[in-house]
Amino acid sequence: MAGESIPAGDRPDAPAHGSPAPPAHGQPAPAASEYDRPSIAERAARRDELYAGGRDRYSALLRSLQAGQELQLKGGRGRVSIDWHPILWILVRVAIVAALVYMAFRFGTQLWRENHVDTWAGPTATVQSGVRLADCPIVDAIRVDDFPSWVRYDGLIYRYTGWKRPFTGEDAPGYAMTPYTNGAMRLVLLDAPVGGSADDLVLVWLKGALAGVEYAKTPECSPG
Repeated sequence: MAGESIPAGDRPDAPAHGSPAPPAHGQPAPAASEYDRPSIAERAARRDELYAGGRDRYSALLRSLQAGQELQLKGGRGRVSIDWHPILWILVRVAIVAALVYMAFRFGTQLWRENHVDTWAGPTATVQSGVRLADCPIVDAIRVDDFPSWVRYDGLIYRYTGWKRPFTGEDAPGYAMTPYTNGAMRLVLLDAPVGGSADDLVLVWLKGALAGVEYAKTPECSPG
């Protein structure tokens, strides 16, 4: 009917009941309310889309960031992926090569020592030493890294005992330094041993050390 006013709720352009009214012209839009948030179903759909690539997508990203190489190990139920960084693989190979070279060097050095006899420097070439001694099991079983297993002096064989005596050099009382040397090793005699004869023991002394190593006379291995 003309001239009659229409209630605001019955107008065609009126907002639905319970919905916020649109902003007036020139006024800022109100802040987003809880009605503008995505629903649970929408959030689940977005999450499924994000993870649609699965593990392959994640692994490809990791390999790209690490600049690594992927090794496939076939197992009983599937494959196991191992990412090797190039620098790590180089270090592993260098360590393996170094270990092999060290073991080969040690083996070669020990083999050379066991088959080598040293002649000590001195007035005569009668003082010798070595690791292995044929037909003498008591000496042949001794293995020492820094000292010989046996020393031949004055026609007698002296074997390594492992015992040490304090000795600091030529001025030590009760000892006599011989002129025989083998590198840093010096041959020392006992002037006044406690019990036994003077030739029962000799000392092999490393120059600068505080003690000498005892070598005991071994008649069963001495010639004659």
